[in-house]
Amino acid sequence: MAKGLLRRIGVSVGCLAAALAAGAALAGCFDVQQSMTLQRDLSGQAAFSMTVNFEPMVQFMAEFQRSMAGQKGEPTAAELEKVRQDFLASRKSKAEDSPVNKEKLEKSLPPGIKLIDSSVQDQGLKMVVHLRFAFDNVAKLGQINLPSEGADQPGSKNPFDRPFGGLQVVDEGKTLLLTSPATNPLPAKESMPSGPDLSPDVAKQMEAVFKGFRVAFQIETPFEVVESNATRREGKTLYWEYDLNSIKKMTPEQSKTGIRARFRK
Repeated sequence: MAKGLLRRIGVSVGCLAAALAAGAALAGCFDVQQSMTLQRDLSGQAAFSMTVNFEPMVQFMAEFQRSMAGQKGEPTAAELEKVRQDFLASRKSKAEDSPVNKEKLEKSLPPGIKLIDSSVQDQGLKMVVHLRFAFDNVAKLGQINLPSEGADQPGSKNPFDRPFGGLQVVDEGKTLLLTSPATNPLPAKESMPSGPDLSPDVAKQMEAVFKGFRVAFQIETPFEVVESNATRREGKTLYWEYDLNSIKKMTPEQSKTGIRARFRK
């Protein structure tokens, strides 16, 4: 997907290594909301909403093109509009750009999890996905994957292919420990393709793509909250919110347990 997209919007093949190093940046900027209602028997419902904004990518590609052409300064309005229209044309009627294939998703769900509501709104430079699941055991949520068209293509993976990936619930006897890692949208260095290192300017442009990155998570349970690292709490509902800056400040250990709560059964 990424190579085809870059060729369609006019980036030369010789520049692909540096552009592909942007990895997840080619997917757009994410605003994600996850929520969970948990019952005493550990069944319940979970919702996942994701808004993918492609506008920052338009800015990135326009700046990248200027950089490769040896031009200085910000892209002109005309240059931005040209990249924007080329990008929209490249996505038109492209099934590979759909973030969710409902039929495949339903077939891939593990026993005990049911898709009860779903919608995808394609607004051109913005895509909004909403999913709601019922589950018989909260521990199964981490097994959900989002099959999508073109998922086997280079650069097509997004950091939320597993909407509840990494979620763990440990029965400690008298208490339950729930943890989930913080998702970093920027590609890990070791996952970048071989080739020339990114220049400081291009690296800065990549970060600008994610300036609106945001993840919000909430969980409502009938259990007593023993301790948590939640951002805030209202009654027995816990809330977490983080952006790219807060993720970058986390230690590796903090990142592994970005969401952590212990409940008394």
